[in-house]
Amino acid sequence: MTAWQFLNRYTGKYRGRLILLLLCAVTYSFLELITPLIFSFFIDNIIDLQPITNGLLNNLVNMVGGVGYIRENLWVGALAVIAVNLVLCLFVYWRGRLNAVISEGVTYEIRNELYRHLQLLPYSFHSSVKTGELIQKCTSDIDVIRRVFAGQLSQMIISVTTAALSLIIMFSRNAKLAWISMISMPLLILYAYVFFNKTQKAFQKSDEAEGRLTTDVQENLSGIRVVKAFNRERYEIDRFEKKNAEYRDLTGEVIRLLGKYWSTSDLICLLQIFVVALTGIFMARAGEITVGTFFVFITYETNMIYPIRNLGRILSDFGKMMVSAGRVCGILNEKEEDVESGSTPEIAGNIEFQHVSFHYEDDPRMILKDVSFKLQKGKVLAIIGPTGSGKSSLVHLLSRLYDCSAGTILIDGHDIRTIQKNYLRKKIGIVLQEPFLYSKTIYDNINIAAGKKQKDMVKAAAKMASIDDVIENFDQGYDTLVGEKGVTLSGGQKQRIAIARTIMNETPILIFDDSLSAVDTETDENIRHAIHSLQKNVSMIIITQRISSAKDADEIIVLEDGVITEQGTHEQLIHEPGLYSRINDIQSQMIEAGDDDEC
Repeated sequence: MTAWQFLNRYTGKYRGRLILLLLCAVTYSFLELITPLIFSFFIDNIIDLQPITNGLLNNLVNMVGGVGYIRENLWVGALAVIAVNLVLCLFVYWRGRLNAVISEGVTYEIRNELYRHLQLLPYSFHSSVKTGELIQKCTSDIDVIRRVFAGQLSQMIISVTTAALSLIIMFSRNAKLAWISMISMPLLILYAYVFFNKTQKAFQKSDEAEGRLTTDVQENLSGIRVVKAFNRERYEIDRFEKKNAEYRDLTGEVIRLLGKYWSTSDLICLLQIFVVALTGIFMARAGEITVGTFFVFITYETNMIYPIRNLGRILSDFGKMMVSAGRVCGILNEKEEDVESGSTPEIAGNIEFQHVSFHYEDDPRMILKDVSFKLQKGKVLAIIGPTGSGKSSLVHLLSRLYDCSAGTILIDGHDIRTIQKNYLRKKIGIVLQEPFLYSKTIYDNINIAAGKKQKDMVKAAAKMASIDDVIENFDQGYDTLVGEKGVTLSGGQKQRIAIARTIMNETPILIFDDSLSAVDTETDENIRHAIHSLQKNVSMIIITQRISSAKDADEIIVLEDGVITEQGTHEQLIHEPGLYSRINDIQSQMIEAGDDDEC
């Protein structure tokens, strides 16, 4: 979908209003040109008593009472001017109303579609783009589109119509002076076109710089704890100032281009008006034109030349809109994730990986290599290994955030690639290492994905997550607001609330992606035992770096560089040479050292 197709798509339901806007703009232009003709008529035909050559106008004057009556009652002319301008005001109102309805309606549709589309894009898209740039496209770029429909579109129609009608009327009055009035038009049109191309390129660079600036702000505010903890305030300020200076300079280039265009085009317009005025004076003195006609030419020259000059600004705004529409269209052209197709078999929790290998699309290096294992329903599997060994990638593959590059993953004998993604993800509960909490109450955060659950069920889930006692000690209990991203809670409290939230869904498969790391060993054990005591058939996968979290598992997998190097129970692995036994020895010594210190 191109930018033009994108705009055509979202203006489709407003075609009727766009036609009305066109009619309003054309009528407005016509009415705006009547007042100079009224003044010309009074100067030439009423005051100078020149004969009226237009039959329709002559009949209209006779209906009013004739030239003599109007000459004695000049208020008739004032009344005509007032009447024309009252009608003009009516069309101004409807033009503004239509501008508002169309611009707000179109941007409303675009915002809704863009946000819906972002929600349905695959995880691989979101992991490869910067959040700040997406925010900027959803806000600033859409606002650029809104501003064009809010005024520039109708202004362009008015400019073209006013210039065309002015030219027609001037040619009907005096062709020689009309040709002189057109001398600068080709130059202005060419200049506007060149300016349009330069501004479009400059604006695109400015827009991209704004996206980078927005990304910096978003990252900094999200990670403000890290900034404070590592005393990085000055570094972040310097980095922001550098990006802000880049944005200032690129935006300044756009403003400089606008300044050059306005100044030089103003000079061209004023020189054109001077030439027409000078020529008109000599022609009026020679009797080639009347004083009223001279007045019409001076007025219409302004009405013609400035709208043509304004087309440069309007075209530059259209250029900005096309850049913004192209950036938004780039997101909408991304293929949505198909989460509806597939089967919905009964899932009990039997999991099998058969020779699974995986690499990211943009990186040929294998993250997982020929991984095979089984997990029976109701059992616990622990996965342990160094950072970057591929542990979290297993979780991504199981929930189909990514699909494996080779091999097969089965759940209860069904290839997960044949199972509907929405259905599959409802059956898998995942507690992430860095849980995300919404700026809501604790109750709402626990209950957020479970629908209309009762408070006693929320409380039961909190007890299983060993957080109920902590919550009850808060002044407002479960109605306590946690702040943005749970900033008012400790890391362990956030993790336990996230665990309670996942437990609420009562899924047959439960995954802890290193999500017990922020709680102490005793709490870790209490949580796991509480879940198994109440949900005996849940299949549990625990990704951890801690032996104490893995040792009670029915089976343990050691993953190194994407390959399973060890597999068995805790008792088996501690007696075999390998990474697991080394980690066990180190952590055991650390615990003993801690006990000695306490003594």
